Amino acid sequence: MVKKGKKLLIVESPTKARTITRMVGSDFNIMASMGHIRDLPERELGVDIEHGFAPQYVASGRGNKVVSELKAAARNADEIYLAPDPDREGEAIAWHLQEVLGSDFKGDFKRVTFHEITRSAILKALENYGSVNMDLVDAQQARRVLDRIVGYRISPLLWSRVAKGSSAGRVQSVALRLIVEREREIEAFKPVEYWVFKLKLMSESGVEFYAKFAKIDGKTIKVGDEKSAAELLDAVLNHRSCKVGDIEKSKRYRNAPPPFTTSTLQQTANQMLRFSASGTMRVAQSLYEGIELGSRGAVGLITYMRTDSVNIAAEARSAAAEFIRSNYGAEFVPAKPNFFKSKNGAQEAHEAIRPTDVTRTPESVKEFLDAQQYKLYSLIWKRFVASQMTRAEFAQLNVQVNIEGADSRRYDFRAAASSVVFPGFMKVMGAAQTVENEDENTAVDLSGALAKLKDNEACRIIEALKEQKFTEPPPRFTEATLIKELEENGIGRPSTYATILQTIQSRKYTSRLQNKLIPTELGCKVTDFLVQMLPELFDVKFTSRMEGELDAVEGGERKWTEMMEEFYGNFQQWLAAARDFGSVEGSKLSILTDAMQNIEFAPAEKTGRFVRDDKKFFKSIAGKLVKQSKLSEKQFNALLDLALQYADQLPDLQKLAAEGGFTQELAAAFERAEVKKIKDAEAVSRGVDPAAMSKLFAAFDQVKFAEPTVRRGRTYDDKKFFDSLRQQAESGKILSDKQLEALGKIALRYRDDITDYAAVATALNLPDENELAAEEKSSSAAHDEAGKLISMLANVTEWAPAERKGRRTYDDKSFYTSLAEQFNNGKNLSEKQLAALKKLAAKYADK
Repeated sequence: MVKKGKKLLIVESPTKARTITRMVGSDFNIMASMGHIRDLPERELGVDIEHGFAPQYVASGRGNKVVSELKAAARNADEIYLAPDPDREGEAIAWHLQEVLGSDFKGDFKRVTFHEITRSAILKALENYGSVNMDLVDAQQARRVLDRIVGYRISPLLWSRVAKGSSAGRVQSVALRLIVEREREIEAFKPVEYWVFKLKLMSESGVEFYAKFAKIDGKTIKVGDEKSAAELLDAVLNHRSCKVGDIEKSKRYRNAPPPFTTSTLQQTANQMLRFSASGTMRVAQSLYEGIELGSRGAVGLITYMRTDSVNIAAEARSAAAEFIRSNYGAEFVPAKPNFFKSKNGAQEAHEAIRPTDVTRTPESVKEFLDAQQYKLYSLIWKRFVASQMTRAEFAQLNVQVNIEGADSRRYDFRAAASSVVFPGFMKVMGAAQTVENEDENTAVDLSGALAKLKDNEACRIIEALKEQKFTEPPPRFTEATLIKELEENGIGRPSTYATILQTIQSRKYTSRLQNKLIPTELGCKVTDFLVQMLPELFDVKFTSRMEGELDAVEGGERKWTEMMEEFYGNFQQWLAAARDFGSVEGSKLSILTDAMQNIEFAPAEKTGRFVRDDKKFFKSIAGKLVKQSKLSEKQFNALLDLALQYADQLPDLQKLAAEGGFTQELAAAFERAEVKKIKDAEAVSRGVDPAAMSKLFAAFDQVKFAEPTVRRGRTYDDKKFFDSLRQQAESGKILSDKQLEALGKIALRYRDDITDYAAVATALNLPDENELAAEEKSSSAAHDEAGKLISMLANVTEWAPAERKGRRTYDDKSFYTSLAEQFNNGKNLSEKQLAALKKLAAKYADK
């Protein structure tokens, strides 16, 4: 119901709305826009390039329903506050709301921003409202239009040249390029042999320690083969003298780390918690939007999580200093507060990611958080507190052992160790007792062992070791290191890193192995095509420059339409060159097409719904050649493939290729034909002879497929999926094992309507009718057992009270009611549900 005479405050999400509602009182009507209420259309460009790149916005997702509700509220509101997130996307959402609701509300819209969802921050924001920042909006529009034009114009090229369904993105494709190029570096890497040496020594005074080889005659030398390694060790073992050289004692300091930005949080969460970038942002969002803390109510535990700033508000810095002083001691508070410098161009938000209240320790809120929320909050809390503490101090000891070898050369070996003198910020990060050492002296107490060595003290060698090693290739990217690489190259922004990584993985351009990102064959093909066809567009430096252009728009230094005009002028030239790339001039082809005019083509053949007509296809290609005076690379290859099929009627084909200058292309066509023969043979060996596929699909002609259903935002349409498989098979494509498995699942689901299920079951290796009957009998027994248990539990009159653990509530009665309702609606329970039901029945057996 619309509340009259209220102040209307609009945020993006229901969670955020619920949290704020409890903070501002009954004067406010808090509503959620559910994200963007308008966006570019999904199935068309949606940009009027001829008229200043004007975006053609339409209602997005649930936009129509949400807009109707917001309009009704706006008509009855006295004031409207727009409170989406404090970044480009949030500003754009606020602007769209203002544009759409403007006809229903004649007052001034008040833009409010806050970086934490706490009562004080919200009330302060409401007092200090402003207006929508059009520079921020224009920067968001520019990025959206830019990305839409690139994706919309480039993706069709990928469909025709690489693979249907593949897509390009202005930023995602550059990220993919980095991954592919790193993989190529790894493949091309040639390891180089080298040797390392280690001595176990004992001094005259009885100190036992280890030392590593460092130099020969004061010079750093790489030992690269076994012969040289043996000679070095021989010279050392048969030394003329061995004694302690320089002993250097020093202090070393490590400064406190800065608080988290979006990218450093994503990197650290990936390294320490194995969270993906998108997973990190999802959990961080829940911590920001509000957590129910029992009697304390709902509150945002962290500040806004999309930021590239390391700034900290003065109040938060003072609160941290007081907390550290009270809980760790005054010596852990620096004499001057720690300040950190944000990188140039930092934007999107004004503070680093920190807890909204430093006194809310992870342990004090643990019972209200799920496991992932607790881990991430602990990471953020510890990093923030550590950032406001003193630096750590280490005692460093370096000992040099000088050996005059049998060959009269001087061999220097070094021992080093360090220990914590004062833990500083490491106290809160759980590393106060860590000893950092460079070698096997790890456990040595500096006041005891190495510290007892004296200048010129003689030593003897107890043991000498040499080890062969090889240089290693550069490591594959993880999500953490890729985000770091993107940030260092100025590619993307805090709000885009997670989306970039999610897109290249969901598109199957990369896979993950032990947290490493590996480009797939498709990813490599897409990258190679884009880099070859559009090198300027998908250049790392160009992409970084475009981010700078967007920053200039945000800063009011440049109009977004002027930026787009300059980009589009270049883009059209690049796109035209890409479309012509690989095209073959007509003069080169006339020799081949003239010879093919006399071919006696096979009659048109229909396989299922697909009609193959070689003569019609040839005439179509020849007609295009006359009109265009050239063919695309794909058309030319199709023509060569057709010529090979009728090679017996073209005895001079090789000669024609030589005269026309397409010998290499013809050789590639021969190779394609051989590969197809092998694949066809493999398909036959798997029992899926392409010739038999038409009959297999025909068995489904009488099937009445179920209507499409939507589950968790995805549409499941059996008929559409089946038709896609059929079209692929009848066009000559060999279905993969995974596709055949999916077809088998459809066959099982609709087996009663299939004309000859036995034949289909044999072809797809499915259970026959007898096996299915046995499975159904077993399922029936399980169904009967579930019925008995549900009937038994229906007699329970006293259920255990609901129990809350973290964010989950365990309620036996509610769980039983849910299963009973599912069973009574004719649905079978899963094995897991049946097991849980048995456990529940055992719990209440005496009742």
